[in-house]
Amino acid sequence: MKTLLTVIVVILGAAAGSALLLNHHPSPVALVATTPAQPPRPVIKPVELHYAVDDSVMVVIPALEFTMGTADAHPDFPASRLVPGKVKPTEIKLVRAWEGWALEDERPQRTVRLRAFAIDRYEVTNAQYRKFLAAVARHGDAAWAHPDQPKGRDHTPRYWKDFNPLLHDPWYARLAQYNATTFTGDTLPVVGVDWFDAYAYAKWAGKRLPTEAEWECAARGQDGRRWPWGNEWSWGLCNIVGEKFGADVRAKGREKDGYIYPAPVGTYPAGRSPFGCDDMAGNAAEWVGDWYAADAYRTVPAENPRGPETGTERVVRGGSSQNYASYVRCAVRFHHEPDFKTFILGFRCAKDL
Repeated sequence: MKTLLTVIVVILGAAAGSALLLNHHPSPVALVATTPAQPPRPVIKPVELHYAVDDSVMVVIPALEFTMGTADAHPDFPASRLVPGKVKPTEIKLVRAWEGWALEDERPQRTVRLRAFAIDRYEVTNAQYRKFLAAVARHGDAAWAHPDQPKGRDHTPRYWKDFNPLLHDPWYARLAQYNATTFTGDTLPVVGVDWFDAYAYAKWAGKRLPTEAEWECAARGQDGRRWPWGNEWSWGLCNIVGEKFGADVRAKGREKDGYIYPAPVGTYPAGRSPFGCDDMAGNAAEWVGDWYAADAYRTVPAENPRGPETGTERVVRGGSSQNYASYVRCAVRFHHEPDFKTFILGFRCAKDL
């Protein structure tokens, strides 16, 4: 069946944000001693595609060049790992900046050129994922499964099942900050899916998973900003770790965002990216299509870059509701085995144009 695309031009503002603590990054600290000026917000008129198969909205990103990766480092720190005894931990905290050797897999910062593509404005929701599971129940997944997918998969998200027997204990359930419905609401991002689930969904929908470069471009625009909304951190623009409750969750300077776990997609429009994508910092971390390589920025081409041909772990981007501000920067790279599932990991899709 042919896919129906209805093109609508809309004018959207700039912003978006949040991240995920999964692997290897150092403790959460501020980024640099001297913060660059806030970049001007570009005037962008995104083109949205209303995509019928999974009832999604995609944003068109034209062929362009953008700044990918990280250049932030404190000028007084060495380029190699600190020699024991030379700098005290308290001095590092006082400087509150990344060491020159940190974030090596985000370096060097460089200019990358991409062909035009479309990417989902929102993370894939539970309601959309239910459409996919209904198709799998009717037809099986042979037409959409990755060749390396383990046998016997039904693609049901981990937290749609009875994932914690302790919740059957009324005393435990009364004290727990989550329950059987915490991760299943229609407007919440689907989580507890592995890379094979995300791949199969994307293929069923006539899409694919974004490359790392596409994801980062959609999140930060062309000016190399740290977070989807700019270079300055602001609480309340995305769903990350911090104080969660209170009537003043949007109050400036307060570490409150109103949610412990994933929020409904699009809850933070002021944190939207320059291209009009929501929740690209925090909320749910997102699988992308590439294999992970620590030196990818040094070895892959600058024209439509993709990860290595093979690997052991797939790249994860964007961070989650459980991360600190440092880990939801647009350039942060995480990585996991393709069959890994957790309550903070989902995805969004892309499409060639």
